[in-house]
This record gives sequence, structure tokens and C-alpha cells, in this order.
Amino acid sequence: EMSDFVLAYSYFDNGISFLRKKHWEEHYNLSLKLFDLAAKCALTNGDIVSLKLLSEQVIAYGRSYEDKLNILYLVTCSLAFSSKLPESIEKGLDILANLGIDLQESRSTEVCVQETTTLLSTRTDDEILNTRQMTDPTMIIAMKFLTKLES
Repeated sequence: EMSDFVLAYSYFDNGISFLRKKHWEEHYNLSLKLFDLAAKCALTNGDIVSLKLLSEQVIAYGRSYEDKLNILYLVTCSLAFSSKLPESIEKGLDILANLGIDLQESRSTEVCVQETTTLLSTRTDDEILNTRQMTDPTMIIAMKFLTKLES
């Protein structure tokens, strides 16, 4: 399956161009979705300038921190892709801290593995396999940040 993110970006960019002046007030959800998707395509295409412009709009007009998380994730990824890894990690840690996830405390990998092993040992394989899928969008994006920091 092939994807054409250049063409997709042009569709989202055209959609954005049709928005009126007060689109963030009058068509907030549409504006947020168009800007998020255009930014994702811009990152995929390596168009950091467009990503920066789009992200500035969402950060300025987003109504809640949760509404800005997708853009913040893309910006964090762009920093990592632009060989600005320390800045990317710092931004990711700040975002996770704002979500109530503090990774600044120093714990060894061995301690984390032991805690996880202990927690999992109280569950059967069936219980683990039948665990409900995460549905909280804020925690799903937090997991994306955690995964990005780990890699």
C-alpha cells in the first residue's frame, strides 16, 4: 500500500485556504482536524517550515492542552528528525510532566523491569490478552510520547 503525502498535504492545504477569517471560532473542530492532518503530512514530507507554521496556529488557537497534543507530538518528532535530539527529549519530558507523568525520578531499568514483572505475575495470560484497549485519548498520546522517548 502506497501513500502520497505530498498530494494529501495539498488537499489539506486547499481545505485550510477555504476557511474564513474567524474559522477557529466558527469551525473549531474542522480547523483543528485540517491543521493536524496537514501538519502530519508536512512532517512526513520533511517540510519543516510548513509544519512550524501549522503548529504555531494550533498552539495559538487550540482551546485545550489536549487539543494541542497531536501537534506537540509532531513538533517533538520533527526536532528528533532534525538532529535536535536533546531538545526533542526535553520537550517530550515537559509535555509528559504536564500530563502528570513524571519521568525525572531516577530509577534503574532493572527496577522498572522487576516492578513490571511483579505486576504481570499476578495476572493470567488470558487476563492480559483480554485487557480492555486504552480509550483515553490523552493517555494514548502520552504513550506515543513515551514510545518516542524510548526509541
